[in-house]
Amino acid sequence: MVKSTYLLIFNVTVVCGWAYVLFLCLIERLNGCDLWQIWKAIETPLKLTQTAALLEVAHSALGVVRAPVMTTVLQVTSRVWVVWGIMVAAPAQIASRGVTIVPLGGYSLELNLMSLLLAWSITELVRYSFFAFKELGMSPYPLLWLRYTTFIPLYPLGVASEMTMVALALPHIRKSQMWSIRMPNASNFAFDYFLFCLLAVAIYIPGFPVLYLHMLSQRRKVLGKPKAKLL
Repeated sequence: MVKSTYLLIFNVTVVCGWAYVLFLCLIERLNGCDLWQIWKAIETPLKLTQTAALLEVAHSALGVVRAPVMTTVLQVTSRVWVVWGIMVAAPAQIASRGVTIVPLGGYSLELNLMSLLLAWSITELVRYSFFAFKELGMSPYPLLWLRYTTFIPLYPLGVASEMTMVALALPHIRKSQMWSIRMPNASNFAFDYFLFCLLAVAIYIPGFPVLYLHMLSQRRKVLGKPKAKLL
């Protein structure tokens, strides 16, 4: 009972956080704000809400929820790194422009801060809402379908947008040599954050198809069978 109540409160709280991020994102865009203004509006709630996901790693490791620990670690830490290690590290760069993927006359479809926020917030709103209802002993089929379907377009969009943020931030990280330790020093230790970012991307990209195929497999298992008990 205590565990279920805690998980319900946790999931509802995170739902509210992502709903607030999405609301700010949309209202700022509708008001004609640019990417920098959108970033300043959502910066604090995004940091808090995305960082709260680290508790999911603890939940998995401690057996509070049934979820693969390594899969959870990869999914959560990668996004937390993008927020704190990329977006916070180079805010002016990640909120200055995007990468055009489809030019449409005077308009264009871009991978940018806005596409990242939309992909993250919609995905997480659906996911945490599903978990919240689950703690209430409910599984509405529309929400179940969204849980195992929206990731099909949104997960690739999110990953592509995350890599866009990294690409925009890397020149600044390399030039400023931020968070790097140069030798000689008393500890006789060197660390290059720019190279760390490249290593993270090298691990991150191969992990995407593994996670995506795992999610597709889960979708077939869940939606491929009749759900007699669903509301």
